[in-house]
Amino acid sequence: MSAGSTLLQTSMILKYKDGVDSSGRAITKRQTFSNLKIDAVPQDLYDVAKEIENLLGKTLSEIIRQDESGITNS
Repeated sequence: MSAGSTLLQTSMILKYKDGVDSSGRAITKRQTFSNLKIDAVPQDLYDVAKEIENLLGKTLSEIIRQDESGITNS
């Protein structure tokens, strides 16, 4: 028997700097967008992230795709 996996959910996490604190350290914020299409291609996620960047008025420091899979023994 071999284990297999099934993609269950895809999310996108956007990280950006939002100023500095009283000590001069950068404040990093993140926003998570859940329940994306499982078959979304990286270019589409990137394009959406750039549009969100424009709406935020902040420069994104990182775009993360987070996939959640279930593992079964078949």
